[in-house]
Amino acid sequence: MGTSIPIGREDRAPAICFVVAAKDLGLHADMAAVAALAVRRLHPRARIVVATDEPTAQAIERRGHALREIASDVIVYVTGNNDRRISSRHIKTVLRQLVKGDYLYLDSDAIAVQPLDRGWPEGGDLALARDWNPGGISADELPQVAMLRAELGWHFQAERYFNGGVIFVRDTPAAHAFYEEWHRRWQQALSVGFWLDQPALNSVLATGIAKVAILPDGDNCAMHSTTMLRGRVRVFHFWTGAHGDEIPMGTLLGHLVARFQRDGELDGEAIRRAARDNFPWMVKPLLARGLYCRATMLIAARVMRRFFPGWLFRMVAQLRVFILRRLPGLIARYRRKMLPLK
Repeated sequence: MGTSIPIGREDRAPAICFVVAAKDLGLHADMAAVAALAVRRLHPRARIVVATDEPTAQAIERRGHALREIASDVIVYVTGNNDRRISSRHIKTVLRQLVKGDYLYLDSDAIAVQPLDRGWPEGGDLALARDWNPGGISADELPQVAMLRAELGWHFQAERYFNGGVIFVRDTPAAHAFYEEWHRRWQQALSVGFWLDQPALNSVLATGIAKVAILPDGDNCAMHSTTMLRGRVRVFHFWTGAHGDEIPMGTLLGHLVARFQRDGELDGEAIRRAARDNFPWMVKPLLARGLYCRATMLIAARVMRRFFPGWLFRMVAQLRVFILRRLPGLIARYRRKMLPLK
């Protein structure tokens, strides 16, 4: 089912794997190229694996897309489906059976900014970070989870819900068994019209079929909101799927892709600054669009991140979120008090 084209680069880092299913290439292939180049910047000799379907592989070869040169190995897998959303999830859920050795899977909208050759848990078959809601299943996924519970009888851990955009996977029998069950459940969900892979992932995690280690938030840091400020980040994950598969404006990812599409190069200096400041937003595009208030807030946050002690920055960031949430109610209460009595 799959073929591999080795190039023979090695590094202490695990194999880094991306899944690309986009027969027209375009944005998704360019994002994957940028994410892979970001890895190559950190680890010039890393083994980078691109797993793809037949139409996408043919398009990469025919058009001479940069992924052909960036990847160490290209694995072509027959999915039998022309819908890129379904084809990519098909490959993602069988990836353990296609790649030899330990590997790190990254979504194409995940940009690594710190080294990937150390710090992975030793005790688990897989390692993942919690989804953006640390309390468990997020409100936007609850309806999907409820539907799959009712339709398929799946069980979930309400207090532990993981994100599938960054997964460290050991080459163990339990990890292989996990992926076989993940793919089977994903196909079950697809049979009732649900193509996303994350609920199936979490339902298998709830079975205990494999030992799972929890990654720090910084190994898969969700960047769909500027208020989500966490500790030192190794991988910025921009969640383009939450924006209709568009790149959020003013982000490091948006800047990197635009630069790659214009010049065919990676802006390594922008990544270096983002890693130094722990800050993946670009202020200049916001100013150009007239978003002065947001740009000012981001500049202030950048200065605080760089010069304030970590504990003080976290306290101020939490205070900012508290104020933004409570301010409308306080204003309304003040206005009511100021109304003249009749």
